[in-house]
Amino acid sequence: MRITRLQITDMRRYRDLDVTLAPGLTVVRGPNEAGKTTIQRALELVLTRKATSASADLEGLRPWDADPDARPVIAIDFEQEDEDRVRQGHLEKAFRGPKGHVRLDIDGETTTDPARADELVAELTGLPTEAFFRSTASIRHHEVNDLARDEAALRDRLQASISGADRGTSRARKKLNGALAS
Repeated sequence: MRITRLQITDMRRYRDLDVTLAPGLTVVRGPNEAGKTTIQRALELVLTRKATSASADLEGLRPWDADPDARPVIAIDFEQEDEDRVRQGHLEKAFRGPKGHVRLDIDGETTTDPARADELVAELTGLPTEAFFRSTASIRHHEVNDLARDEAALRDRLQASISGADRGTSRARKKLNGALAS
C-alpha cells in the first residue's frame, strides 16, 4: 500500500492538515514540536486502531484549544498495487469511542463496518497491530541524535527497519491467508 494523501483533523497541533505524499520514500523531519510524531501517530491510528476504541490515550490527542467533544479524524488516500492492476482507495476514521466510525472505499466498494474495515486494512498493509507498526520503518528522536552525524549509519538503520517491515508483512500476510483459507 502506498499512501498518497494524509488528512488530519483535531489531533494535537493539527486542527486541519492536508498533505499530498509523493511517490517513493517519505522522510518527515523538523525541529522539536513541529508535529512529526503526530503525523506518525495519525498513520498508526488510521491503519491499526479501531475507530470505536475508547482508549484513554485518544483523549490526550485532541488539541488543547478544541471543543470538549472534538476527537481526531484521520483520512488517507492510497494505492494498492496487485499483480494485474493498481487499486485506488480512501480510508477515514473518526475516533469517538463507541460512536466512532470508519469508511473504507476501495475500487468502488464501501465498507463502514469497523471490524470488517480493520480486517481489510490489515490485509492491504500487512500491519496486524499498533506494536508492529511502531517497530517497522520508523526512527525515533533518540535514535536520530545518535545517527545525525553519520549518514551511512542512518541509511543502514532505515534499511534495517524496512527489511524488518518486509519480513513482518510477509509473515502477517501468510498468517492472514492461512486464517482465510480455514
